[in-house]
Amino acid sequence: MKSIKGITFIFASIAITLYAWISAGATRNITAGLALTTLSLTFMLATRVKLLEKWFNGIEKMYFYHKLMAVFSVILLVMHHKSKGFGLWSERIPARLGDIAIYLFISVVIVAYISKKLKYETWRWIHRIVFIAYIIGLWHGFTYSRKAFTSVNLLSLVIGVYAVLGLVSGIYIIFLYQKIGFKNNGKIVSVKRLNHDTTELEIELDKNFDYRYGQFAFIKIFQEGFEKAPHPFSISGGKGNKIFFTIKNSGDYTSDIYQNLKEGTKVKIDRAYGHMLLEKGKEKQIWIAGGIGVTPFISYIRENEKIDGNIDFYYAYRGEENAVHIDMMKQFAQKNPNFKLNLVDSKVSGYLNFDNYKLENGTTVFMCGPVKMMDNFANVFNKLNSTVELVYEGFKFK
Repeated sequence: MKSIKGITFIFASIAITLYAWISAGATRNITAGLALTTLSLTFMLATRVKLLEKWFNGIEKMYFYHKLMAVFSVILLVMHHKSKGFGLWSERIPARLGDIAIYLFISVVIVAYISKKLKYETWRWIHRIVFIAYIIGLWHGFTYSRKAFTSVNLLSLVIGVYAVLGLVSGIYIIFLYQKIGFKNNGKIVSVKRLNHDTTELEIELDKNFDYRYGQFAFIKIFQEGFEKAPHPFSISGGKGNKIFFTIKNSGDYTSDIYQNLKEGTKVKIDRAYGHMLLEKGKEKQIWIAGGIGVTPFISYIRENEKIDGNIDFYYAYRGEENAVHIDMMKQFAQKNPNFKLNLVDSKVSGYLNFDNYKLENGTTVFMCGPVKMMDNFANVFNKLNSTVELVYEGFKFK
């Protein structure tokens, strides 16, 4: 399990918190104490810090556990509220602070599950209410259990460390990340409409950009009418200070890119993310792309003339009008006999299927596309040959 370090970090945090509260004989408030730790983890896992990304093997896994910790925290807070026998609205002011925090947490969790109907920028601002609730919760805990917060012992150390980590993480996410995280400044030098719904951007940066084939990055676009929030897109190539992004129209923001984005627009990029690193695969590889999931593979094809090893590439799409860069792939295949290109148009030959595929030992399978497609193929490949290395990731931050 490639996320073992991250999962161990979560369980270790929970274990040391439980031990601290039990050893201090403060079990009456143990659920609230544990909630403070898990909320701190929630904020930490939203920071996109390199170390945590490495521990969890990708920020998409970090965000999965971020959401898990958020839901777990709300459950703990509700349990704490019920165990104290509080009603919907407490009489004492310290208890009312706890009520406010719980209701804010519950509201944001509900919004998180219906956020598909909200614009990304609106969703981000609503999400920040969690930080206010966290501060209120800390103050509620301090007023009710001042001794636990201020005594010189393991419990106060655990509370203090995780409170500081939570507060620092929240402040970084809300106030600092977009100001200090985006160190690559540039401008769009080319906007190409590849088909009826896909745009390719060529960006020139003020310095060389370090990335690896298969990664993605967050972009901020500074053009009137565009959201100020950064959005993630797969890198489709580039060398030195030039970088390409191939973007499908799949929502409000990407629709604006396709219809309205202009050359010369200023942009900022933070850094490259992702652990689907194509050059790290074994000598025998299978690449599977569904729709716009072809983008990370294009980054390798665009920037390399020759390949080492053997690659079977399956590109699935619905109708040739929805495919991109087929000519580039065909030219690459002509130059590289070990690169076997399989174009699968579902309108012509049906959906891609690997049920009877002969999967050799020592093979790495890279996949990018719809999550359901990748999960389905992963199940099939595990049944065919459990020794095969499967590498795939998807990013979704709402």
